Amino acid sequence: MKTTTNHGERVARFEAAFNQIHIKLKQLTNDPRDFAPFGDVLYAARKLHSVIRYNYDALKQFGYLRNAIVHNKVNESFYIAEPHEDVVANIEKIRDLIHTPPFALSIASQPVKVFDPSTSLEEILDMITQTGYSQFPIYNESGFQGLLTEGGIAKWMAKHIAGNSVSIQSVQAKDILAFEKKHNVHFIGRTSSIYDLEAIYEDSFDQNKKLEAILITEKGLPTQKPIGIVTSWDLIKIDHTSLMLASQV
Repeated sequence: MKTTTNHGERVARFEAAFNQIHIKLKQLTNDPRDFAPFGDVLYAARKLHSVIRYNYDALKQFGYLRNAIVHNKVNESFYIAEPHEDVVANIEKIRDLIHTPPFALSIASQPVKVFDPSTSLEEILDMITQTGYSQFPIYNESGFQGLLTEGGIAKWMAKHIAGNSVSIQSVQAKDILAFEKKHNVHFIGRTSSIYDLEAIYEDSFDQNKKLEAILITEKGLPTQKPIGIVTSWDLIKIDHTSLMLASQV
């Protein structure tokens, strides 16, 4: 009797976690169907979110197991298919990760080097040499003024080259900003998740707009100094972050 009760508890835990994942996948994919098949929303979410992508095979197997449990039940207290404890523990871990994905800050470059419009170009070039960074937010007392990039510096130099040399004496960040194109920069708050990052990049891609950077501030306001910056290069960290957290939850 005790064994049957334990089995029943494992089935109940498995089904509860599965149903919570199913509901979350419907929300993530904005599927309007009341009874959207698990396989449909799983496949759709896989394309959008790294957490789902990394755990896709396991989730797919959970779907098969769930069908076996639901459709092959012999009576109220006996199941032909019953999940092992480690399977139940695994689906609960994945459920928790899907419902509480890693923060965007987990893959952001930190700290962020911010320059004032009056900062000399010489200082900025020194920072590029030291760090290898190629993008720097420019802030004044009012907040974000623009993104200074290697591309903007190159345009300024091309315009001011004289013979085989360029004088950078007295050149300031604000002089370079005048040569920067209007960059596509977004702001998100400290508590934003990887899902939020992926949604912003996906939206920019759909609009055929290159997203230069996402700046993370305390409340997602451009008047606040950034505590993290995410570029397209940082997105490759998402799968690794998901993998690491999946093994720790």
